Amino acid sequence: MNPTDFTYYWWIVVGVLTAALTMLFIRKTAPAEVREALRFPAWCVAVAVAAALADAFLSSFAPPALFRHLSAIGLALALGRLSVLAFFDAGIARRLGLTAERIFRDIIQGIVYAAVALLALSWSGVQVTSLLVTSALFTAIIGLSLQDTLGNIVAGLTLQVQQPFEVGDWIQLDDGQRAGEVVEINWRAVRIFTLDQEQVTIPNGLLAKSQIVTYTKPSSLARQTVFVQAPYHIPPEHVRAAILTTIRDIPEICADPPPVVATFAFLENATIRYAIRYFIANFGRREAIASLVRDRAWYALDRAAVELPLPLTGIELRRPVSPEVKQQQLVAASEQLLGAVPLLACLSKSERLVAAEGMRLLRYAPGEALVRQGEPGDALFILEAGTVCVEVDGLEVGQMHAPDCFGEMALMTGEPRSATIRAVGEVTVRTIHRDVFCHLLRTNPRLAETFSRVLAERLEARRLSLEAARSAAVPDMAHMDSKSTQLLAQIKRLFALE
Repeated sequence: MNPTDFTYYWWIVVGVLTAALTMLFIRKTAPAEVREALRFPAWCVAVAVAAALADAFLSSFAPPALFRHLSAIGLALALGRLSVLAFFDAGIARRLGLTAERIFRDIIQGIVYAAVALLALSWSGVQVTSLLVTSALFTAIIGLSLQDTLGNIVAGLTLQVQQPFEVGDWIQLDDGQRAGEVVEINWRAVRIFTLDQEQVTIPNGLLAKSQIVTYTKPSSLARQTVFVQAPYHIPPEHVRAAILTTIRDIPEICADPPPVVATFAFLENATIRYAIRYFIANFGRREAIASLVRDRAWYALDRAAVELPLPLTGIELRRPVSPEVKQQQLVAASEQLLGAVPLLACLSKSERLVAAEGMRLLRYAPGEALVRQGEPGDALFILEAGTVCVEVDGLEVGQMHAPDCFGEMALMTGEPRSATIRAVGEVTVRTIHRDVFCHLLRTNPRLAETFSRVLAERLEARRLSLEAARSAAVPDMAHMDSKSTQLLAQIKRLFALE
């Protein structure tokens, strides 16, 4: 074997071993989807090995150096592709603290393939310099025909250098119609995924000419605005307080910066428009959160007796119901509900009517807190419809259903709320203020003893449930008697019965 042949085969062996070791390294360190990209370099190595064997045994049946050129080109392509995969996908760039988007990787890969092609032409005896000079006209024709594509590539490079957004950011163009999450940035276009589950491909050239709104940069916080309207005669502070109380309880609304309710405009239909402004950290949930804010605002204004204005689109003739009739119907329904509440079973019919006249009807949205642990309370809540869950120190300890009641401890003893009560679905409750109970107790002082006994029983049951021993525990009668005496003293002191 002459020195030229020895050098050729030595480089082939070194190249094949280098390619094999690189593929083994990539398979061990790169993710599974990158391993699929090893098929092309593996085929190139196979072609190089087959061409080298053919050169050793079949060179007399082929043109000179054909198999050698073929094996060299196969190894060059394989090593070029493997070097890019090893550097960017197998973690070398990450360990060096370098990052590169897909467009730069594609450009580097293209440069490698172009170098391999020029090297192959040079080995084949083609004058590469003269080829480049004589193909200037052909290059100009290709450049004009690919003007838009080249413009997108240059715009893509500009976007990668400036990095106004990244994969995972939410962007919107200046037309205000296409907003979505960036899922891919490549050499030609940017793909976004909208809330309508649609994939939109935007050419880089169009992005370079448009104003781009990035909702998740420089921080993930994004301010949203929801509008509501209320009548002129309702004080703005009354509307503002009712709305803020309920939307601050929405977990996905940021507490810092806090939400605000601004008086936005005075409209011609005798209404005031209010802007509810709040910040969210999950922009993909903006429509769902806005819907929840509108729901909470409706329930809050309904409880505050703020009637939402209706659009005047026609004339409707109907027979009005007098306020007296409405009040009688409300009192009748309230009196019937009071008769089903175990805590108030000791009340006579006349006393239930007195309590029913002072009751208020309130509605709460799903997930809304009716009362909060640690806050003061001056009303008894009676469930008319729906289910609520009981939370103590953030842990759910049980549920209550209509016609159960809650808030009796804070009402009767003046102690802070001992639990947070949260609506599971839509909940309708009727409330009785402390003033009503003050009137009943002063009219019939013996009710204090009855209430203290019932409260002691409910408190003992709550203690057993919190200890998770309701099924096996036996009520402590001595403890109940002692607690009843203590509660009676608190009730008499709060309502000035002594």
